[in-house]
Amino acid sequence: MTPGKILTLTDADFDAQVKTQPLIVVDFWAEWCG
Repeated sequence: MTPGKILTLTDADFDAQVKTQPLIVVDFWAEWCG
């Protein structure tokens, strides 16, 4: 993964992606949250 690359993850691929990256920042959000 190159610096600055943004990934959109789903329930299906979240765990796999988090395990393969040495450092990751996760921003959780929901449309209903406002």
